[in-house]
Amino acid sequence: MNNAPSPQTPPPQRPRPHATGYLLALAAAVAYGTNAVLNRAGLAAYGSPLVAITIALAVGTGVMAPVAWRAWRRANARGDAPPDRRTLLFVMASGLSSLTGYGSNVLALSLLPVVVVTPISSAYPLVTVLLVRLLLAREEPVSRRAAVGAVCIVAGIALISIFRQ
Repeated sequence: MNNAPSPQTPPPQRPRPHATGYLLALAAAVAYGTNAVLNRAGLAAYGSPLVAITIALAVGTGVMAPVAWRAWRRANARGDAPPDRRTLLFVMASGLSSLTGYGSNVLALSLLPVVVVTPISSAYPLVTVLLVRLLLAREEPVSRRAAVGAVCIVAGIALISIFRQ
């Protein structure tokens, strides 16, 4: 018996990179949503938002350091050129931006309920769309659909904040 696919049967498809990207974005949403609740619960026990920020970032660094080390060693083994200074500055600025965002979020959680802080801090897509438009316009043009989506997010945040009870 011939097990070869017939000419009409399409070959099995591999997962598309877009699908993987969407799944990773969904995982990020779940992680960020869980993070806000865990932070709020941890703040009740620690009392100091700065202690909570430090512990959380130390754990994150401890988890990511071996992964980064392995990636760096693989890049060296392949003979990849190290990034230039400009690239390194962008990555360092990204780290400072992440630290500022995370720290601000934890400090806000120490002052306001999770259901208030989370929608407001989730307005970052609007900032992202604006910065992409300003800084990455050639590499990633902003579609009308993306801009409208960002405006809808901000409108939703405004509605949640105005009608909060």
